[in-house]
Amino acid sequence: MAELTNVAYFTAKPGRSQDLGDELLQLVASSRREEGCLRYEIHQSKDVTDVWMVIEDWRHASDFKLHMSADYVQAFVEKVPDLCVEDVEICGYQQRSPQA
Repeated sequence: MAELTNVAYFTAKPGRSQDLGDELLQLVASSRREEGCLRYEIHQSKDVTDVWMVIEDWRHASDFKLHMSADYVQAFVEKVPDLCVEDVEICGYQQRSPQA
């Protein structure tokens, strides 16, 4: 069971949605191989195609902290101001319903 679920929202600058999506998708394989990563998914809004969402489950909050310090994540973070109209919004959640 995940100790931490994060949902991160990204809004691409006009004309940069495909670039943002490509960069986000490049994070998937490496993130999924990390210790403690239970889920790492990229979604694009069907209503506003410039809006992207990352859903990630981590066994422990400390695993997410290590993820954020990884070189490939830091390289992506440096690109965000060029790709997005605003800062990334990351919301952390804890599951309250029983496991299925």
